Formats: sequence, C-alpha cells, structure tokens
Amino acid sequence: MNAAEPVLPAALAALAEKQRVRLAEFMTATRFAPGALVFRENDPATRCWLLQTGSVVLTTVVPGHGTVSLETLHGGDILGWSWLGTNPRWQFTAHAVTATDATELDVVALQASAADDPAFTYAVTRALSGVLIARLHSTRARLLDLYAGHRQE
Repeated sequence: MNAAEPVLPAALAALAEKQRVRLAEFMTATRFAPGALVFRENDPATRCWLLQTGSVVLTTVVPGHGTVSLETLHGGDILGWSWLGTNPRWQFTAHAVTATDATELDVVALQASAADDPAFTYAVTRALSGVLIARLHSTRARLLDLYAGHRQE
C-alpha cells in the first residue's frame, strides 16, 4: 500500500496477519474531493472502499421524485457492495460529500486470486460479508423505526 496502514473494520482486522499482508496487495490509498463522483448506478462494480475519513452519500433516481439520498457513509464504513452480486453493477450512485480518504480494494484482482489461494479469498469475502450483514441489520432497524407508527388496515 502507498500510505500508512489503513484502519480496517473489526471483521478484516480479525484476519490472520498473513492474510492482512496479502490483502494489502489489493489495496490503494485514494482521496475523493468534495462532490466527486465515486461511482454511477448501473456501471460495472469493480472496487470497494474502506472509508477512513469524510463522508459519501448514496443516491438513486426515483421516478416522480428525482434523485433521492438513501444513506450517508462515514469514516469506518465500507462503500461498494455491489461487486458481491451475480451481476456486479452498482445499484446506487455515490458522491463524496466532504474530502474523503479511503482505501480502495481491487475486488476483481481479489476474486482472481481465488484460483491461487482459495482459503485467503474465502476468509476475506466471509469477513466482508459479516460487515454487510451488520449493515443490513442496521437498515432493517431504521426501516422498523420509520414504519413503527404506521398501521396496516
């Protein structure tokens, strides 16, 4: 990696040291200026980012409502899960809200490494999946709060 060692989410920090060193081979420090486009909905999803500082907003276009902000991510969050799907295309658009430092993970190269070291690739993907599951639980909790006052007839 080009810069100081990134702060890894707990799930990735729990990887064995040898796995963390190998993972660093797929990482590059990057910075997004305020307002910079990180990725656009429907483009190929080939990266993900470990956000170190700053904020990134996820948006989508909702017919009849225009562009809608869905979530804002901050330092410590992981941005870019669409590469895990069977059709690796971005599901949303992401823009930096503030100057954002991140560690970019080349997931195409990571996935290609599966042939050389499937145990490594499995450990990293499983760790990242754990973070994704936590994000889904958080989203579920927000939806429950949002709809708590609405009763269905």
